[in-house]
Amino acid sequence: MKRILILLTILMLLAACSAKTDNPQAKTDATTEQTPSPSGTDLATTTETGNENTPPTPGTTPSTPVNEPEQPKEVAPMVTFIELGASTCIPCKMMQPIMKEITADYKGLVNVIFYDLNKDRQAGQKYGVRVMPTQVFLDKDGREFFRHEGFYPKEEIEKMLKEKGGVTKPQ
Repeated sequence: MKRILILLTILMLLAACSAKTDNPQAKTDATTEQTPSPSGTDLATTTETGNENTPPTPGTTPSTPVNEPEQPKEVAPMVTFIELGASTCIPCKMMQPIMKEITADYKGLVNVIFYDLNKDRQAGQKYGVRVMPTQVFLDKDGREFFRHEGFYPKEEIEKMLKEKGGVTKPQ
């Protein structure tokens, strides 16, 4: 059940990432935006003036929206760092503080997930774990782009994230 919830959460994050792409040209050219209907299943088109399904009158410019407070944009993780180990494994215990530091240092850019293989053997089968700990790195589309087996020092993780994942540590 826990695995299903994690998978559903990951799928929802991936769907949100693909739905919230920023295209500056589309923002300047578009006069309509899509808003979800109360049922959440179909979309209604609304112009900037607020009239549903009514195109702006030729020769006029759409009215500017009322000053609404800007919502902070949610940053979707660029990389998912999956640690597969066990709470009884010494190198796995050594990885725990490193995973916490990566989570804090790359907040919003790297999503860190830990699977205890003594409790969740299916995760080990899913990711083809041969050695504990194993680190699997997924891109924003959920594709594996790097794998490491054994203890993985923080400096090496940061170097790999920069070179292969395109993620730099925020200042």
